[in-house]
Amino acid sequence: MLTQSKFDILREKLSPSILPISNEAREKAEAILETADFPTRRNERWKYTSVNGINKLTFDESIDDFDSFNPISANAEKLIISNGFIKKDQKQIKGVKTSWDELPTKSADDAFDALNILYCTAAIEIEFDSKIHREIELIFINNDNSVLFPRIFVKCNKESKGTLILNFQGSEESSCFTNVSTYIDVEENSHLNVHKIQKNGIGTFDLQREYVNQAKNSSFSINTFSLSGRLTRNELNILVNGSNCETFMNGAYTLKGKSHCDNHTTVDHKVAHCFSKELYKGVIDDTATNVFNGKVFVRKDAQKINAFQSNANILLSETGSVNSKPELEIYADDVKCSHGSTTGQLDEEAVFYLRSRGLSEKAAKELLVKAFLGEVLEEVEHAEVRSYVENQIEKHFSA
Repeated sequence: MLTQSKFDILREKLSPSILPISNEAREKAEAILETADFPTRRNERWKYTSVNGINKLTFDESIDDFDSFNPISANAEKLIISNGFIKKDQKQIKGVKTSWDELPTKSADDAFDALNILYCTAAIEIEFDSKIHREIELIFINNDNSVLFPRIFVKCNKESKGTLILNFQGSEESSCFTNVSTYIDVEENSHLNVHKIQKNGIGTFDLQREYVNQAKNSSFSINTFSLSGRLTRNELNILVNGSNCETFMNGAYTLKGKSHCDNHTTVDHKVAHCFSKELYKGVIDDTATNVFNGKVFVRKDAQKINAFQSNANILLSETGSVNSKPELEIYADDVKCSHGSTTGQLDEEAVFYLRSRGLSEKAAKELLVKAFLGEVLEEVEHAEVRSYVENQIEKHFSA
């Protein structure tokens, strides 16, 4: 007798997408799921992250009329996605497509991306096509145990500039399943900044993937802030296909309770004369756990590459844990590359000093935590994003 796979168990709880999927994309997704094993700790990429809890979730029938949300940017054009679905009767945004005769066939050889295709709740295409800087904010809100499976396509055309804010916010007690696939093309001489803020309910499982292609003379930056949720996993895959590119990846995470956060990043330098910098920092309290796995490839013909990678963590308790694995795989000989990882506790002498100046122990620790994460926030040029994250960090540690 055949045993039902965990993907089959999960799929029985999901409603098939009502969006128009091509036969080719559907067949490929089905084939991937038929042969894919549900991730276990025996899989090196999932060694420190268990997603078995997803199958224990129960999902409510989602509705798209949830109106309570908190935008981050005052100037950005906004699109609201409520409980997985694009809210009706919104003002149309130039360069943003939300209705389809057939979804784009872009896909990856990944089981959760295949799941995203078959059970997609919303598909959004964004095109930046002007030298005049444009800013768009996608606000994903949920207030129940819903399923959010958005599929996002971003194109920053030649010589254009854009900022995209991905604002995920859930009610505190929600236990959602968020599964996002984002495809990004940064064309020649273009500049794209992405800010992703994940403020989920305490029971939410949030799995996200970004697939980025950079053409020559382009710059791409992404700032990822994982502020709450039961399990958060971000997989960032960047292919640097052209010369004279700049790539910046920053991340900060604040974990407490039983939260788990896993950041997997890959930067693949294929050609010469490029620069990449990666900085991820986090604070872990209670029994929370963090995983960081960053990998930088430098291919044989990719000379004159400067690539820097750093992960740093602070443990506020004796029961929290960190698994950090920065990696370099270099096949060229004229490069400057470095990586590093540190995990420790707050400096007790610094805490004592601040207490001697009249601060309580809690206030002293909060101040040191803010200073520690401040290095990441300094990399964020968007003032409103930076202010929003700073406020959320303050609330996180004062609760």
